[in-house]
Amino acid sequence: MACYVGVDLGTSSIKMIAARGDGTILATTTSPFSILSEEPLYSEENPQDWLQAFDDAFSQLLLEVPQPASDLEAISFSGQMHSLVLLDDEGKPLRNAILWNDTRTVAEVEFLNETYLEHLLEVEKNRALEGFTLPKLLWVKRNERELFERTWKFMMPKDYLVYYLTGEVFTDRSDASGTILYDVKRHTWDLSLLEELGIDAKKCPRIAESLDTVGQLKPALKKKFNLESDVRIIMGGADNACGALGNISHPESQGLISVGTSGVVLAYSKRAERVTGKYHYFNSAISGWDYKMGVTLSAGYSLEWFRKVFAPEEDFEELTSELAQVPIGANGVVFNPYLFGERSPYFNPYLSASITGVRANHTRQDIVRAILEGVAFSLKNVYQEMELSESIQTFRITGGVVKNPLWLQMFADIFETKMEVLTLDEGPAFGALMCAIQGAEGGDASEILVKFNPLRKVLMPVEENIVCYREAYQRFLEQSELQNQWSKKRK
Repeated sequence: MACYVGVDLGTSSIKMIAARGDGTILATTTSPFSILSEEPLYSEENPQDWLQAFDDAFSQLLLEVPQPASDLEAISFSGQMHSLVLLDDEGKPLRNAILWNDTRTVAEVEFLNETYLEHLLEVEKNRALEGFTLPKLLWVKRNERELFERTWKFMMPKDYLVYYLTGEVFTDRSDASGTILYDVKRHTWDLSLLEELGIDAKKCPRIAESLDTVGQLKPALKKKFNLESDVRIIMGGADNACGALGNISHPESQGLISVGTSGVVLAYSKRAERVTGKYHYFNSAISGWDYKMGVTLSAGYSLEWFRKVFAPEEDFEELTSELAQVPIGANGVVFNPYLFGERSPYFNPYLSASITGVRANHTRQDIVRAILEGVAFSLKNVYQEMELSESIQTFRITGGVVKNPLWLQMFADIFETKMEVLTLDEGPAFGALMCAIQGAEGGDASEILVKFNPLRKVLMPVEENIVCYREAYQRFLEQSELQNQWSKKRK
């Protein structure tokens, strides 16, 4: 029976999942690599490290899969968005990849938003941010001119894996969206903006859809991994697009909340309408659907920061064990989770975190509960700025939050919406696996999802909790606005 592999190239590791089309998960593997930060604001990785991590994880995966030599049908990919890879005309990286969390491009972002903001909102559907790909290209053009001139192609991380396996240069619509150099409505590179900025359109990869087959595994790699069958390479999508694909079965009525180090709230959209720039708007991995997305940079990390500073000997279960005794609203304590500045909806890198309302009678449990509430409030703030024509009826929720029943219920009550937890929480790698299966076999994505990943838990909002959270949420919004205004004055 045919076997499929989904690969997610994250920021600190590569993850793979192998399965059969009938819903049987066969194996998962991971392989780590390191971020390089040689100067303040810099965050880079060596693309060769990704290839080594791929080889290690793939070799281990094949050891755990029955009959891999003849049964492996297709591989597809997910990857960190926005990060920039530059190749020379021999297909070799010209420099380290500049990652999505690299913030050296402040000057380029200011230039783009001052000069092209209306165009970016109209065509790219996003404002410029330090993390996006275009500012990184402009930084290289200005600071490493010789490398820029030698660039044959630029691409994103997962695209480099596709190139390694096939020799073909592609990206997909969802990753192209994150460059802010791409017409989201017409699904083409923005040739007028490329010309304005002095970037040769020939440097851009070809654009495929997420389910397109873009090549086959090279013969030399088939031999290296002892594979007999011709293995199709299916394009896949950006990490958030694949995360949505692997969790949402009904795009018209379901949204996604992911709470890891950062937090994401995402909802599908069918219209590339005029946007305000208070959220991200990208093509999805599903043809005909886009998605709106907002980010809280410090979600789960807020709790990790508190634990590391104030309770390093305790694990998260100990830290949160007595929070049910603290009333909704944390006895007036408010936490604003802006430890890294913030994206949505403030887009203010100077915004700082705060714990306010603390008096002598407060306990550590009050503060910890305020942190959990503050993360949920921040994501609700993001969600309310996303200009959805219809409210989401159900959220699928994923990440570390699913291990904490109190926090899960908190999200249901604060969003005033049903929360569903699926059986598997394999993240974007599972969405990439779905691309491999659907790209090879066809079929409906929602049917594949239900086959692999049934519901495990459903949480309904509690009416009496909703009223209390509304009051606490207003305090959060007021404090966030004060923090935002204060940080702009100190800029």
